[in-house]
Amino acid sequence: MGDFPAFRIVRWELKVLYIVVAWIVGYAIADLLRRLEVAPSVISVVDIVVTLASFALAVRVFRGRGEPIDPPRAWWRMTGWRRLSLRLGSLFGALAALSLVCLVGEITGAVTASYGVTGWLGLTLQYGVLAFFYFNSAAHMARLGIARPPKPLKFRPTIKW
Repeated sequence: MGDFPAFRIVRWELKVLYIVVAWIVGYAIADLLRRLEVAPSVISVVDIVVTLASFALAVRVFRGRGEPIDPPRAWWRMTGWRRLSLRLGSLFGALAALSLVCLVGEITGAVTASYGVTGWLGLTLQYGVLAFFYFNSAAHMARLGIARPPKPLKFRPTIKW
C-alpha cells in the first residue's frame, strides 16, 4: 500500500453522507436479495457483512478534529477520541440490548410484528460486535493516554462605538 494515496474524510457533512450512502447500499442489497427470494438467514449474513465492512472502511478513513491525517489509524481505533467511542459504544450496546429483547419476544411469540428470528439475531450480533469494538477503542485510548486536544480559542474583538 505504499503508493496508494491516503483518502480521508474530515468534514462531518461528508461523514454523514458516507453513512447515508452506506445505509442505502446495504438496504438495496438486502431488498434485491428479498426480491430474488433468498433465504432470510442468508440475507441476515449478507447484511451483517455489508454493515461491518462499511464500518471498517469508515473507521479507516474518518478523522477527528486534531487527529493526524496522513498516518493510518491503529487497528483498534474506531474514532478520533475516547468520548465519541464511549458514546457510540453505549448507543450500539443499547441497540444490541433492544434487539435481544425483540429476539426473545420473537422466539416466545410475544412480538406480533415479525422481523424474524434470523433478522433479530443478525441485528443483535451486528450491534453487539460494534459496541464491543467501540468500547475496546475507548479502553485502548484511555490506557495510552490519548486525549482530544482542546478547541482553539476564538477571540472576537469587542468594538465600542
